[in-house]
Amino acid sequence: MKYPDDYIDKVICGDCLEVMKGIPDDAVDFVFADPPYAIGKAEWDTEYPVGFEQECLRVSHNGVAITSGQKHLATCINSLNGNYKGVLAAINLNGMTFSAIGFENWIPVVLAGNIKRGQNWFKFTVEGYKPNHPCPKPLRFMTAIVERFTDKNDLILDPFFGSGTTAVACKQLNRRFIGIEINPDYCKIARERLMAIPESLFK
Repeated sequence: MKYPDDYIDKVICGDCLEVMKGIPDDAVDFVFADPPYAIGKAEWDTEYPVGFEQECLRVSHNGVAITSGQKHLATCINSLNGNYKGVLAAINLNGMTFSAIGFENWIPVVLAGNIKRGQNWFKFTVEGYKPNHPCPKPLRFMTAIVERFTDKNDLILDPFFGSGTTAVACKQLNRRFIGIEINPDYCKIARERLMAIPESLFK
């Protein structure tokens, strides 16, 4: 594949660490990463991929946001070394996530690099279409992240693309995206989901 022609606004099926080798330093404006939490929610959810954080920082010009889950919050922060900036609290108003300490109503988002300054929390709701994926990020969560950390026409990389919620948010908010997903089934779901978006929803 050739960067950028074969990457931008595309769903790339492959291992994110291998694919990102083809992306130059500072080539994207922002990275949002939602790696496996290693809590056994699916057959692939057995191990947190330690070490991807530095590669995300390398390719991003304006920072990185990572939803590491509570279990691997410390691991993620340590992997970012001196680039760690803080944690944003995404507060879920109508849903709960199970963790080792019980049910919780917020998602920790680890921030690093040249991140845009602003509030360290926002509220969101879970509603609307749910793709065929065991743990999709809600669209209102992703639109809040995209609006909070990026500007129109920015290029956003999601190296753990899943069912493509990041791309849907980007399309609605006039951003570009690169999606990398290792599971071919989820790549297919994401592509079909993007094709089904009515043009009238795009701003």
